[in-house]
Amino acid sequence: MSRPHRRLLPLNQLRAFEAAARHCSFTKAAEELGVTQGAVSRHIRALELRLGFPLFTRTAQGLQLSHGSRVFAQSLEDAYVRIARATDNLIATHTHSVLTVRGYTTFFIRWLIPRLPEFQRRHPEIEVRLVAASDPVDFDRDAVDVGIRYGRGQWPHWNCDLLFLDELSPICSPDYFAQRDSSSPQALLRGSTLLHHNLRPSDWAEWYRCANLAEEQKDNLYFEDLSIVYECARANLGIAIGQRSYVEDDLRSGRLVEPFGTVLRRDLGYYLVTPRERADAPKIQVFRAWLAQASHRSVGALPQAEVSSPSV
Repeated sequence: MSRPHRRLLPLNQLRAFEAAARHCSFTKAAEELGVTQGAVSRHIRALELRLGFPLFTRTAQGLQLSHGSRVFAQSLEDAYVRIARATDNLIATHTHSVLTVRGYTTFFIRWLIPRLPEFQRRHPEIEVRLVAASDPVDFDRDAVDVGIRYGRGQWPHWNCDLLFLDELSPICSPDYFAQRDSSSPQALLRGSTLLHHNLRPSDWAEWYRCANLAEEQKDNLYFEDLSIVYECARANLGIAIGQRSYVEDDLRSGRLVEPFGTVLRRDLGYYLVTPRERADAPKIQVFRAWLAQASHRSVGALPQAEVSSPSV
């Protein structure tokens, strides 16, 4: 560790000056610091003697600062803020804390939970609690630290970190694909059962338009739960329209395949949202940084495909 700089001044004198400069008053500075007005005056006089020039001009109207003294005071205030944050970060690394995340059940089951053990190995001092709900997070209502929101990231009072955009692609089991006529996309779709999620009724229609295909399919199955849709696809019951980030592991392992070459990428996505006034909390900063890395790896692990955006 390097030796402290020779010009480092006594901290008590610096604190007295910074407070007096901020209030333009020795008396108010003394009240803030819990000392007498005379003690503040002595600290500042000693500081001026060390520096060799006055920091204040004392007039009948009160204290006035030169431009240089004002800049010096602002630098000290900024330094104290950095010291306070560094102290909070140090305490956080030695203190057990709870981070509560509110989000969608499917997001937790299909994406976040499989990755959480890595976070807990890295940060055993932070306990992550998940609050699953179908309705969006509301920080005025919900006692949570951060949330997962689906949308375009246009929430003005929050920090919004994009995790991944919504990419849709038909998926099925390898056996189901092998047992169907795959001579053309139309033939495969015409001879297959399509699996639908009731809460996302337009997914198939949007993908058809993106792929420039006519909707000729007649056999459909509908489900309330997206995880059940994916289980049915794995069980050879039909072709589902899949959110690619949710079936990343199945695609990499070969449990599911993408029988077509077209992927629909919406301008909607999943975001980690945080109220701006809480974003500097150490546990939130740690979680945000880890989640950014995890989402980057997830997107990079998806199979290459021809990606298209919906037509306007």
